[in-house]
Amino acid sequence: MNGMEPEIEPSVSLRVGGRHLTTRQLEVLSAIHREGSQNRAAARLGISTSVLHRYVSQMEGKVGRPLVVTSPAGSELNELGLRIAMEYEALEARMGRGTSMVVGGTIVTEELLLNALSKMDREGLCELIISDDARNLKDFQAGMMDLMVIDDPLYLYDLEDVIWQEVATDRLLHVDNGPRYGRFMYGAQRIGFRHLELTGSRYEVEGAYRSLSALQRSGLSFFVNESLALRKRLDLRSATDPSLLEHRINAVYREESNFVRDLVGALRNESRMASPI
Repeated sequence: MNGMEPEIEPSVSLRVGGRHLTTRQLEVLSAIHREGSQNRAAARLGISTSVLHRYVSQMEGKVGRPLVVTSPAGSELNELGLRIAMEYEALEARMGRGTSMVVGGTIVTEELLLNALSKMDREGLCELIISDDARNLKDFQAGMMDLMVIDDPLYLYDLEDVIWQEVATDRLLHVDNGPRYGRFMYGAQRIGFRHLELTGSRYEVEGAYRSLSALQRSGLSFFVNESLALRKRLDLRSATDPSLLEHRINAVYREESNFVRDLVGALRNESRMASPI
């Protein structure tokens, strides 16, 4: 032996339906998620597109279901593929935490957080986790997250001994295709469904969706944040006046430091510049 200490490095793998997906396979899925193209994903990973296709085929064979949807516009993950990729990305961010500050948000507030952190975290020391409110809330309560931006203000009632500050205002768009609804995993969904209950509208939730494009293709009715629809350049007509579904987006944290105070201020400034209202 040369006396050098062996390097100890954690890595992530997942079991899906009892089948093991390797770190490399998960990296492939994450690259497709981030790039929106299998060619760009292959370039990102430094492999050929044909090798990437083999990884995808191996994963789909293991789980017994498709994971990637290809169209002339590019490639995207379907519901299951997106769930796996986001779980892997969240675990990767948590493992790399060290002493850095961990900030959480959802796809609704992702752009807001990216812009604010680009100004406030020039050294790239913060870890940003993008998941859904419920998952971020669990991590926050477990002490694994320092600050989270939550879409649904009703979650504030579940929290104790925290500080919260309003950082943005948003509205829900109500796409009405009948009484059968899909529940989008992001945004203040409970506000939308509570409105249906208050107005005596009959509805039935038939499933949860992480992919907005898959939810649109489903033909189900749904609610989606106006800010996200605008960012994705979707021309959606709301069956309900969006002002009736207006709500606040909040930053939640336990300890107020100069950095946290400045980050909350940056989030507010970014939201004012991007606000659809």
